[in-house]
Amino acid sequence: MTGLYKKNKKGPDGKPKPTANANFSITLKNKEYIYHLWQNIYSTICTNTVPTPYPNPKKGLPVTQINFKSRALPSLTLLHSQWYIWSKKGFIKRVPLNIGELLTPIGLAHIIMDDGFKSGKDMGLSTESFSLQEIELLKCALESKFGLKMTVQIRHSSGGSLGHRLHISSKSRDILLSLVQSHFINSMNYKLGL
Repeated sequence: MTGLYKKNKKGPDGKPKPTANANFSITLKNKEYIYHLWQNIYSTICTNTVPTPYPNPKKGLPVTQINFKSRALPSLTLLHSQWYIWSKKGFIKRVPLNIGELLTPIGLAHIIMDDGFKSGKDMGLSTESFSLQEIELLKCALESKFGLKMTVQIRHSSGGSLGHRLHISSKSRDILLSLVQSHFINSMNYKLGL
């Protein structure tokens, strides 16, 4: 999962300090995508430190992911405030009420490259971290802004917890491809079934 904005370090009150940075992490299978993000999309907000394997190979554990972080910036703090709320358990990710205004074809392309998957003839989005109400909000935004046919499907995890995933109908395939294909890198085309 990429694009996780987080507050970087805690202050004396135990709450995070007011500036946020971004942590981008993805499975090793898609390391070309993380390098694309680091070099071409987020290079202006990142340091020159190349993406690193996780967990650190020196710990003797198998590497499963690769990641990089941005600098802490006020602009990321604004994004963080739109996408996260503070609770006793820490920050909880949410779908902003103005998601319809925020969505663009390039944003949708990155949502799919990050958290999309082929599901039969449909395209699935891993949305389990959001409430059903938030998923419905995202569904309505995608339908009204882009004309996509969407469904919400229940998913039971192996641990028994319940979640919901958004699915973009195969009937919307041509619309979806016209919106996002030009923003995809070749190594991620498999998520579109190409």
